[in-house]
Amino acid sequence: MKTRWIRKGLGLDISKDYFHACLGGYTQEMEFKVIAQRRFSNSQKGFVELVEWMQKHRKDKALDWQVVMEVTGVYHERVLYHLHSEGYPVCLEVAKRVKRYMQSIGHKSKNDKLDGRGLAQLACERKLVRWAPVSPQIHAIRTLLRHRKTMVVARDQFCNQLHALKHAASDERIVERSLKQMIKTLDKQIEMAEDLVIKRTKQDAAFYNKVRMIVDSVKGLGYITVLTIVAETNGFKEFTSIKQLVSYAGMDVVENSSGKFKGKTHISKQGNARIRAALYMPSLGIIREKTEPFYSLYMRLVIRTGGIKMKGVVAIQRKLLILIYTLWKKDEPFDPVRYITVQPEPKTMVPEREVAPI
Repeated sequence: MKTRWIRKGLGLDISKDYFHACLGGYTQEMEFKVIAQRRFSNSQKGFVELVEWMQKHRKDKALDWQVVMEVTGVYHERVLYHLHSEGYPVCLEVAKRVKRYMQSIGHKSKNDKLDGRGLAQLACERKLVRWAPVSPQIHAIRTLLRHRKTMVVARDQFCNQLHALKHAASDERIVERSLKQMIKTLDKQIEMAEDLVIKRTKQDAAFYNKVRMIVDSVKGLGYITVLTIVAETNGFKEFTSIKQLVSYAGMDVVENSSGKFKGKTHISKQGNARIRAALYMPSLGIIREKTEPFYSLYMRLVIRTGGIKMKGVVAIQRKLLILIYTLWKKDEPFDPVRYITVQPEPKTMVPEREVAPI
């Protein structure tokens, strides 16, 4: 008897050199079956062979389907862009969500075939968000800012090493001169990267004016901070609510309580760490300068938590993130008079849907 399919899906388990493709589907009896699977090289030749293989096994073109892959650093990007350019419905899922789904369907072991099968089953069961590439301008800005951040971290490490050397028992002049030279070189490279970011931003007048509007109206925010937030979120295009954004940044509050037991609440940190890092120093500057209306929020939380200052800092970070999002969406400057700080903060921030890293 001929199998009648109601939905099909393709899962791609990707590594550096190869990726495993698994095409599966659900029958009318609601049973998941693997139709075909094969390993391809993670190269242009492999992408072409993948498209030919999919066309061969997808004879019922009208049947609803989608391609699902997991975020794997940068190894997934080339096949992702290739399939999108060919017009295929591709979906990019965060590792945390994929892992929990695999556990829910009883996958205890882990290998390429099992992961490919699990992703194919996920593609059949869920209607996922279609992936869309970022604009060339935002992609360039994001690349430059990430490179700048890497150099800043390296410079800080060299500065710490130089400080330790100056206070150590041994005094190696050669090492000291080398460290100073590397710090000086990194300072120049960081400054050059920042200039390139601003130049790239100014190529789009409307985009630059929007960023400048937020920087000029919110005391404590600079161009690098705002551009980092905008670049890491693709201009907030994939976000439809504050809850999604807060969850994506890993600033959603996690509770730990059951019955009479009341555990401590904390932020999940299951999100984009670059966003949290970009907002940390501006938050400290706002607290140091006692900038209103944010400083009042900080003090209320410090008093409420019994002097835990870090919770107040995180609250300022979250408030700045929401403020940038709101001003960007509304395309209007910040007005402190209209800003209300006495609204109660929600205890839990459950995302409406998870957004994969862009």
